[in-house]
Amino acid sequence: MKTSFYFFLWIIIYPLLGLLHNPWIYQNSFIVALFVVWGLSWILNKNMPETLSYERITEMASVLEEVYTGNVKAFMNRLSRMVTVEFITAIYLGVAFVFVLFSMVRGSADDWIALLIFGFFAFGAISRAVKLNRAYQQIRHTPTKEECAVVVEETYRVDYTGYYNNRVHTSAEAMLPPRSIHFKAFQIFSLVIAIICALFGLFYLIMSIIILAENRSAEAISGGIMYFLYGSLAAYFGIKDSVSCINYFKRRS
Repeated sequence: MKTSFYFFLWIIIYPLLGLLHNPWIYQNSFIVALFVVWGLSWILNKNMPETLSYERITEMASVLEEVYTGNVKAFMNRLSRMVTVEFITAIYLGVAFVFVLFSMVRGSADDWIALLIFGFFAFGAISRAVKLNRAYQQIRHTPTKEECAVVVEETYRVDYTGYYNNRVHTSAEAMLPPRSIHFKAFQIFSLVIAIICALFGLFYLIMSIIILAENRSAEAISGGIMYFLYGSLAAYFGIKDSVSCINYFKRRS
């Protein structure tokens, strides 16, 4: 599934959990939400393998095609966006870690599991951001097609050599597997969710500005920053996935 779908899930899942009026679920809402999202992801991957596999293959094919055609600028821009997103994600998770820790110190919360999860995810995001930035700087220093080929194999863990050997004998479109019969419906659903996700992201950005403008407490400021960073990511992926879906329908028309 597209990234905006999971942002959409995170946004709506807490109100839905609140409707259950269960004290245990309320106290452990983060863990419950995490397992619900993970479980739904597992179910979707199990029941939509061809559609989701085709989506992943087409996304990776666009990356490999940029390298094959020597479009170094596009590949560098892609890496630059990924670096920015990972750093924003790392900051968001880091702020969330500090927020939970601050709540525990004040005695208003006692959630070691959430603290460890946020810390683990923040460390992973920082590691990915550093790795991607290193790859970006590598190409920036040597902006050649050959260097892009090295980076795409190291960063994405794909066999570019195999792609190249097959690509010289056929077109990029011909290399793709048969399109899933449900892929068009999947793209329509993804477009609707992406638009909703972008709107939610803009709403969170507006809320963060209001919170930061009207409050001066450390807890309110950290909460406002979390809203701002989360809203930025939700808006970005919502717009990005919307454009991706629209481009798909343009190509099919």
